[in-house]
Amino acid sequence: MRLFIATLGTETNTFASFPTGLDDFQDCFWNEADIASADPSPWSGPTQSWLKRGEAEGWEVVQSLFAFASPAGPTTRPAYETMRDRILGDLRAAGPVDAVLLYLHGAMVADGYDDCEGDLVSRVREIVGPNVRIGLELDLHAHIDHVLIEAADFIVFYKTYPHIDHNERAEEVFDLMKRTLAGEIDPKMALFDCRSMGLFPTTMEGPMPEFCAAMEGAEGTDGVLSLSLNHGFPWADVPLAGVKMLAVVDGDAAKAQAVAEDFGKRFYAIRREATLPFTPFDEAIAEAKKVGDMPLVIADTSDQIGSGAPGDTTHVLRAFIEAGISNAAIVPLWDPLAVKICFQVGLGAKLRLRIGGKFEPHSGPALDADAEVLHLARDSWQSHIGDEKITVGDVAVVRVEGIEVLLTSQRTNLYSLDLMSRHGIVYDTKQVVSVKNLYKQKDLFAPISRLQLFVATPGTSNPDWSALPFKRLPRPMWPLDADPLGLE
Repeated sequence: MRLFIATLGTETNTFASFPTGLDDFQDCFWNEADIASADPSPWSGPTQSWLKRGEAEGWEVVQSLFAFASPAGPTTRPAYETMRDRILGDLRAAGPVDAVLLYLHGAMVADGYDDCEGDLVSRVREIVGPNVRIGLELDLHAHIDHVLIEAADFIVFYKTYPHIDHNERAEEVFDLMKRTLAGEIDPKMALFDCRSMGLFPTTMEGPMPEFCAAMEGAEGTDGVLSLSLNHGFPWADVPLAGVKMLAVVDGDAAKAQAVAEDFGKRFYAIRREATLPFTPFDEAIAEAKKVGDMPLVIADTSDQIGSGAPGDTTHVLRAFIEAGISNAAIVPLWDPLAVKICFQVGLGAKLRLRIGGKFEPHSGPALDADAEVLHLARDSWQSHIGDEKITVGDVAVVRVEGIEVLLTSQRTNLYSLDLMSRHGIVYDTKQVVSVKNLYKQKDLFAPISRLQLFVATPGTSNPDWSALPFKRLPRPMWPLDADPLGLE
């Protein structure tokens, strides 16, 4: 057997004003046809798994480009077409293959392309013909419609949000491909449109853990091969947006449609209860002024890079200062220029520093403040699942009005508590810690915080869907419309 593998992905916030270019992929994750050499990370893990599994089966594995960029605005047309054409060119040069496995995001938008994944996979299908099998792994914050369903043989989405199962889903993808090539199964896919949008964590209190368990429980029984809830990415104004339920069934397209509809309606029934609640900004600052037995954690949701925001606003920092809150930390804040200046002046230096607010219109205003440089680290990182590492670039920690601010030269979320501990910030001594995250930190802080608030701060990724200037979003769509499916 000959297996072709590649990776291409980013999560596009169409409301963000800064584009994603080729450099953004090269700065985040870029590997050319040697995925085994890449450091373990969420972007390398799935294809490293496919390479190992394929070689263990005695298959010839043909590698192409593996590239991922941090979420931001639409990818430039030259960048997308360059990477797409590199993968397609490698596929043509490979000659006949039996299977193609692609690790994509699912919510990549480029200039002239609402659906980069649909475009790429359709072109792959044109090259390999109708008999070669194509399997995909996608982030659950994706967009999908009939284009991908018709181009691929099967698709598996992450099941967890926060995303901690990318490697497990890769194993599932390979198992499905192995069984398909052996003639044991004949995957058939179907989608059900839930006509909903939002954020639906799978580890919070509420119905989503039970829903995920029900999906897993149905897999492997009565012909059901795989079930995935595609949550959609809510900060994308594209016609194929929204929550969709995907069913993969052995040999029976009609049954796949029935199963997708069944589980899609189950999700629709729990959508309100499953939605992540947000706290108004002023209420969060009032809570932050209270001193408790453990730190309060504030998630600065509208400026977290995982949704395509720049990660450099100073609204929370400014609010802490104005409220007289000094025993606090802001982690992380993206400001490569401030980091460079801190390295120039050196550890222990005191200076007037312009912090944040530099990159795009949603970033401002900057904060000009007296700062002391507490910590410096070159080419730093934070840990993730197992031996995975997330690079964060150069780091400078400064103290402003008693508040410790962790500045990075590379846009990042907080994935691990060691982002603080490795850079001299002692979490458990703080009254309040603000993280530029949406939800992935929830389980980390659950046992060591008195309360976690997901705060609707000012920024690019406003969680008030009614305030976003949607023009192309399909309607009706909950919660903008009360009951799009007419089931209540």
